Amino acid sequence: MSTTSPTPDHAGHWIVTAFGDPSVLRWQTFDPPPPVNDQALLRILVAGISGVDNMMRTGEYPHPLTAKPGFVPGQECVGRIEAIGPEVSGLRVGELVVSFCFLGAYATHVLISANDVVPIQETDDPVKIVALPLNYMTAYGLLTRSVGKIEPGSTVLVGSVSGGIGTAIAQVATTFNMGLVLYGTCSPSKFDYVKSLGVTPIDRFTDDLASEVKKLTDGKGVDVAFDAVGTEDNIRASVAATKSDVGQVVVYGWLDAVAAKKGKDMPETGSNTYATLDAFIKSGAVPRTKFWAFAWDYYSVKEEYFRDLNRIIEAVRNGGLNPVVGKLFRLSDAVLANSYLVSGAGVRGKMEFIVDAELAKRHNI
Repeated sequence: MSTTSPTPDHAGHWIVTAFGDPSVLRWQTFDPPPPVNDQALLRILVAGISGVDNMMRTGEYPHPLTAKPGFVPGQECVGRIEAIGPEVSGLRVGELVVSFCFLGAYATHVLISANDVVPIQETDDPVKIVALPLNYMTAYGLLTRSVGKIEPGSTVLVGSVSGGIGTAIAQVATTFNMGLVLYGTCSPSKFDYVKSLGVTPIDRFTDDLASEVKKLTDGKGVDVAFDAVGTEDNIRASVAATKSDVGQVVVYGWLDAVAAKKGKDMPETGSNTYATLDAFIKSGAVPRTKFWAFAWDYYSVKEEYFRDLNRIIEAVRNGGLNPVVGKLFRLSDAVLANSYLVSGAGVRGKMEFIVDAELAKRHNI
């Protein structure tokens, strides 16, 4: 085994030692434990980096496993099975798999339930496949499940469209011929990139989002707005940008709460931003608005999720979908990678760790 970690010849992982800025990440070596029951031990080849990692690291993710520091972030990976527990069937040691593991992927190895892995082919590109379990599946879920079927010809506003999930929404809509008219907010420096995705860009710094959207939609507004910022003001702006009485808003993140965090302002235990946001939406203060969470509203229904994931994987195999991978890092660069998550500077599409040393050489990192 040789990896791009700080200890290339020994297993290890990054630990969140306190809620805070990227500097709270610390590398720790460990001896991977043998799997028991239905577990599988994976040697990670590639791991995904996502905005959720930011939420977890700053104490903004509402889950008991991330309520206090001491966990290993990283929600998705592609790896090889090194060992399996006695209750595992249908998998074999040495098999290449992809997983939404929820935690643990900032590592050389991860021990997870075999029910959370999907076998893939040896000819599959791990760098492309690892972009799928969270980013592209969130996009697919938003477009097909969050408000039911979005009819062809519908207009959709995508917040933060140049980021990993925004990019995925645009690509998924095109790949599966959904016939949607897409608008998206981003910085002016990313307008050309957003146009290349088939999206009409809108300056994210505009003082009146609704007016800008209605200029582009003959005064009507959009049918659906996807909001990842998650502030009361932004949600109200998203509602105002939709069609009167019928337009729908789907909130799927609270990025602003994370962006507002400063290193010395971190709590000792997890924040209640999600609970506050959820209460605001449920209060009826804004009409036609709902909160949609990937982990609870989509991944929890495993049969549907895995069926859809295999459909997305097949689209990559046949060339219909080419995931945008914006930046690749060595696993030793976790602090640097998280600093890009914080700033968003120059990031377009998915960021990833190349963990396997040979694979990193092939990608010149």
